[in-house]
Amino acid sequence: PYAYNLFRLDTQGGHVTERITGHVLSGIEFPSINTTIDQITYNISSNFDAALTPDGNILFSSVQANGSRAGGKGRVMLCVDNWDGAYPRPIYGNCDEEIGGTCNKSQAKITFGSRKIVYVESPYMNWGVGQLAAVSWDAPYNKTHEKLTKDEGGLYRSPYPLPDDRMLVSYAERGDFGIYWFDCKNGKAGELVHNDPEWNDHQPAPIYIKYKPRWINTFTAGKNFGVTTVTYQPFDQVKVEGYPHSWATWICFDTTLTDLPVGPYPHQRTKATKQGDVKAVRIVEGTQCVESDASRFRAGAGSRLIGGARSSSNSGTAFQQRRIIGYQYVEDDGSVVTSQTADTPYYIQNLDERGMAVQTALAWAYLRPYHGRICSGCHDGSYR
Repeated sequence: PYAYNLFRLDTQGGHVTERITGHVLSGIEFPSINTTIDQITYNISSNFDAALTPDGNILFSSVQANGSRAGGKGRVMLCVDNWDGAYPRPIYGNCDEEIGGTCNKSQAKITFGSRKIVYVESPYMNWGVGQLAAVSWDAPYNKTHEKLTKDEGGLYRSPYPLPDDRMLVSYAERGDFGIYWFDCKNGKAGELVHNDPEWNDHQPAPIYIKYKPRWINTFTAGKNFGVTTVTYQPFDQVKVEGYPHSWATWICFDTTLTDLPVGPYPHQRTKATKQGDVKAVRIVEGTQCVESDASRFRAGAGSRLIGGARSSSNSGTAFQQRRIIGYQYVEDDGSVVTSQTADTPYYIQNLDERGMAVQTALAWAYLRPYHGRICSGCHDGSYR
């Protein structure tokens, strides 16, 4: 498949069927070193540039290209997830008011003192260079967004904040990238650290003391595999009899709770709805494109390794292959709960009394085996 997702190397050791979370994860076993590599994200488009946050989450860039979003070109947002891939949630860059003039947000890191997400903003999906910008890690709203670099004509990439509030960055005024200290006060590259004239220098990795972040355990099924235990933290555990280990459960409290306007565009509602108006949800699966002949793609598979418009015809456009998983009845209060196959990219549509879609999700979601997800409604905006 021509989409790049995140994998986790399990340093605890063991086999795929003996996971430390008590459930079965998809993985590749390496018996010679007694460990496995687990796939933790299942986006139809690509996820990339993973980094560990101070609180133990995984911060990464995620291509959002479902449907005709952003004129069919898609966009790259910043996303976080638990270490086992159980709770992906958007942070910044997935909404119209958060895109501005840039559609690519990559190489994000979190500063230590100010707790800002520093990242590279690019005008094109397949660019890995651009200008530096930041948004608050604690309040990732438009009001906390700021441009860190001034419009001086140079290009940046690979920001790397340090505990003493300094930041390394790769910078080129013309074509030769070097490593610099970033001058935060003046918003430009400062003192030169290293520049090999024969090479472009990227991805500085300073050595300093790093403290192990707290352990984020999404849930535990224990050894009770006959009865699946799904934990909706901080709620009580829910036990479901006869539940396949490859399935998972999701709940929406109110499918009519939304701040999206009514309008003609795919990311908008076709009409206003109140509790009782949404009769069912349709769950649609996205299937990966597998093609052995790279010449069939416009610019070759993986041009920028992000599934952008110049990568595969499936991961960066509006034409993903898809099929219907099924339907689920919605209660009169707007709530819905259902179970379905895990590790499967999907999105949902709200249906009215005629079975017509009144609202369609434009982001690929997925569940992990045995896991549970909760949402408050079909809202816009990032996870807070």
